[in-house]
Formats: sequence, C-alpha cells, structure tokens
Amino acid sequence: MHRRFGLALAVALALGPAGAMTAQAVSAVDPSEVRTRIEAQRSSAKVALAEKERACKQAFAVASCIDAARKEQRAVLTGLRNEELALDEAERTAKADRRRKTLLDSEAARNARPAEGAASAARRSTRHAASSAPSGAEASAGAVDRPKAASGVGHTAHRTADEERRKAEFEARTRSAQAHREAVERRNAQRAASGKKVAPLPVPDAASAP
Repeated sequence: MHRRFGLALAVALALGPAGAMTAQAVSAVDPSEVRTRIEAQRSSAKVALAEKERACKQAFAVASCIDAARKEQRAVLTGLRNEELALDEAERTAKADRRRKTLLDSEAARNARPAEGAASAARRSTRHAASSAPSGAEASAGAVDRPKAASGVGHTAHRTADEERRKAEFEARTRSAQAHREAVERRNAQRAASGKKVAPLPVPDAASAP
C-alpha cells in the first residue's frame, strides 16, 4: 500500500508544481490515504506561509516578499484542491462501474433462470418417462396375463348367460304350473257345484325348482 501511495505521489509531483493528481493516479491508491495526505499538505502549506511571512518582515521589500509567499501557497492549495476533485471523480466513476456491474450480473442471473428451469423440466420429464415405462419382465408378464383375463371374462359371460337361461326356464315352468293349478281349481269348483267328487291338486315336483 505504501509503495503504491509513493508511486501515485511521484506521478502527482511530475504533473506540476501544484502536485495535481489525475483520476488514473488516484485510482491506484487508497482514497482515504490520499485524503489524509491532502489535509496534511494543506496544514503544511499554512505553516510554511506563516514562516515565510515572518521571514519577509525581516527583508527589505516586505510586501512583495509576502505576496510571493502567498502566491506560492495559493498554487499549492489549488493543486491540492484539483487533486481532491480528481479523487472525488474517480470515486464516483468507480461507484458507477460497480453499480453497472451489479445490474449486469442481476440481468444475467434473471436470463439464466428460465433456461435452467427449462432444462430442469426436461430432466424431470425424462426421469418420469423412464420410471413409468414397464420393464421387459413386466411387459412379458402383462402379455401373458391378458389372454388369461380375456378367458376369464368369456367364462364369466358364459356362466351368466347359462344362469339367465335356467332362470327363464324355471319362471316358465312356474307360470305353467300356476296355470295348471288354476285350471284344476276351476274344474274342481265346477264338479263340486255339480255334486261330483273333487280330485286333489297335484303336488309340484321338487325337481322342477331351479
């Protein structure tokens, strides 16, 4: 840090007797050290002027001596002020550069997020498709089970049709028996009315039940 400060100071002195410093030279050192040095040089310039004024009072041409001393001090203070302004400008430029870099980084991060999201969605879709696809053994087992399932469905449909047929036959026999019973009852009633012996109703065959 001290070597860098010394180099910047040498550059400043080479620019002129006032020690004015450019923004490029200021950017090479710590701004706080530069400001501390400027204040120290201002104080030294005031002390030097006071000493020169005392010396001028001992000279023959007092007024011209003091004017020359004050002119020299103004030149030093002007140079220090110019150096301070250059430092201010360098700090503003650096701050603007940092802000510009922050904005560019933020914009780059925002632009990168959609691309990352699309890539992540594609990876998730690929993993889901791979996990959903059946393995070779599962596919073979499914192919074997499908004929069995179809056979089971056909057997169930056949059994249902057979049961429906037997039920319809039973209902037909029941209606026929009911009609026969009603006919016998009417005939018996007619015989009873005419004084003839009534024959008993036949007992339904147990084998006729479904």
